[in-house]
Amino acid sequence: MGGLGRQAQLLTERLAREGLSVFVIARRMKGLPSAEFAPDVRVFRAWSIRPVIHNFEQVSILNILISLTFAISCAILLIRHRKKYHIVHFHGASLPLFVNLPLLKIMGKRVVAKVAAAGVGTEAGSLRGRYFGIGSIIIRELQMVDFFVATTAEIREGLLRDGFPEVKILRITNFIDRQMFCAVPVEEKRKLRERIGLGDHPTVVFSGRFIERKGITFLLDAWHDITGMFPDARLILLGNGPLLEKMKRKALRLGIAHVVQFMGHVGEIAGILQASDIFVLPSLQEGMPNSLLEAMACGLPPVAARIGGAVDVIRDGVNGVLVNAGDRDALAEGLGRLLADRSRRETIAINAVGTIRDKFSLDAIVPFYLGLYKKVLT
Repeated sequence: MGGLGRQAQLLTERLAREGLSVFVIARRMKGLPSAEFAPDVRVFRAWSIRPVIHNFEQVSILNILISLTFAISCAILLIRHRKKYHIVHFHGASLPLFVNLPLLKIMGKRVVAKVAAAGVGTEAGSLRGRYFGIGSIIIRELQMVDFFVATTAEIREGLLRDGFPEVKILRITNFIDRQMFCAVPVEEKRKLRERIGLGDHPTVVFSGRFIERKGITFLLDAWHDITGMFPDARLILLGNGPLLEKMKRKALRLGIAHVVQFMGHVGEIAGILQASDIFVLPSLQEGMPNSLLEAMACGLPPVAARIGGAVDVIRDGVNGVLVNAGDRDALAEGLGRLLADRSRRETIAINAVGTIRDKFSLDAIVPFYLGLYKKVLT
């Protein structure tokens, strides 16, 4: 589910192909499509209460109980299969890590924790001064982690502020599968557009969960301004989440529902990205957004908020456009610049594809993880 889940699946399957013995522990959930792992990766589904709840952005009693029951289920599986592994790699440095870390150290295991986001207050790197001193206690426990993976400079700085030693923090960025996400020839793009029903409309696409920090409300406000300048332009929104119905009502209220298409969860988004013209990331807070990397790999010039991993990937005006987060006017202006200038779009798109090829492909990143696992065992 989401970028973090896709990262975990891609990395795990590739590690198995590289000859590592790998198994996965994942939470059993309802109401979402299950990821189909490669046959050589065994998956154990851990129990938790309320499997129909998928969003853990907010700190609440219910979310804590869900994560806690999942963490306890993980502990049972980790004990049961303790002879089958040497390293546990947590994708996310939150409650399941806090609960299982002492147990894993008692069993003599090595622990790698990838921090998924910056500043959220639920992961390593954003705990100091939180929860009436409990955050500092958790930080002291997390000193037992062997290595943290920071996908962005912002996450790395957060880990340093929390007091984790620099030698334990490795900067390894996110990655994408370039066989799945790639630019397509003009003729194939035309066929994809016909299949989706885009015609000749300039098309901007967003992909992500419908939650507050994704900035969708600012995007719709900006699109209201865009329609006055580019009435033929279309906005496609991919994803589900608790704000989906609210955003549909907002589009109706703004009078832009006829130029905004809510497509919900889409299993194979590559074709929609390849058929579109521009990608937009209006988020208020991000780690290293998978959606941005995927869109750039598909040859889309991005317009992104100047936050998190976006500033690590995008050189403003070269391989994308950066705008101030939460600023509808800046977002509309950035989108308008690209909608008005096809030649500029094409130049930025070429540079975007090159950036992903050189720095963010799975082939480029896997050797760093192999080196990390060797390092943690020495």
